[in-house]
Amino acid sequence: MREHVLRAAFAGLGALLTASATGCDDGGEPAYDGQAACDEVATKLRGCELLSDGVVDCPLFEERRYGECAVECAGPASCEDMRAQTCDDADNEFARCIDRCEAVFVVFDCGDGAQIDAERRCDGEAECANGADEARCDPPETVDCGDGEPVSGSRCDGTMDCQNGADEADCPMRAMTLCAGGF
Repeated sequence: MREHVLRAAFAGLGALLTASATGCDDGGEPAYDGQAACDEVATKLRGCELLSDGVVDCPLFEERRYGECAVECAGPASCEDMRAQTCDDADNEFARCIDRCEAVFVVFDCGDGAQIDAERRCDGEAECANGADEARCDPPETVDCGDGEPVSGSRCDGTMDCQNGADEADCPMRAMTLCAGGF
């Protein structure tokens, strides 16, 4: 799982360094800004010559628990360890730490003591007795392909959802990992 998720995380850069605290959320906790954390990670990776210029997308950082855990992993990580894990899928302390962070994506806590597979969250069917797995779910995204018929998907996400490619046309260049072997 680490190899697939972490490669995806670096390809879309949804991982690692530091969370930003500005203001407070409803529970009195410091507010979490995943995009600010993403930008800081991109700066560290670029400093290690592991990330090209371009737009960085960090979907994994939307999950606060992952982001906070990843902060603890990346903070002490050297460029050498980050390069070894990112480019060679090496097994080092940094890689093992990120593996532990990814556990938040395996199960969803219903809040009543029950847990379900995280993949079943927001699937349109309530598996939690209290319905927590279907609460606060975003509606499916759609994109206009220019032919009057919207399709399920997102614009400029690197995946061509429209047959004519309209959803990926005129998008900014995306950042890419820089590994000697083209990994």
